[in-house]
Amino acid sequence: MASITLNGREIPLSYKTREMKTLQEEVAPLAQLMNRILGRASDEDNEMSLFCTPEHLDAVAKTVRILGNAWLRREGKEQDLTDDLILDWMETDQVGDAVRACVLTINRANESEIPDNPDDGPVDVTLEQMKKKETKES
Repeated sequence: MASITLNGREIPLSYKTREMKTLQEEVAPLAQLMNRILGRASDEDNEMSLFCTPEHLDAVAKTVRILGNAWLRREGKEQDLTDDLILDWMETDQVGDAVRACVLTINRANESEIPDNPDDGPVDVTLEQMKKKETKES
């Protein structure tokens, strides 16, 4: 679990389906979400040309609020984070830290828990035959 400390308060972040929906409603559609959080105009824009623009800072504050309040909700605590509070507490040198924590939280939640080579369980015989055929042809 990633977190960020703002104004001396540690804010753990949580991301599940509810947060996926809320981020799409408040920040950007899923296909554009990471670019918005990272401050990039597009996938091809590796220079993060929108980093620290007002729109980018709003997206970061919303993301920290949504993910931070999600953790608070799941812990049974008061969901007291607001965009204004986060922007007030965040030092300019913490913007990158907040971005990294948000991206890490989202990426970890989206990782597959299915092992690449399961040792047991059902086997798709047709798929196994296709793999063997591809290996022989190579």
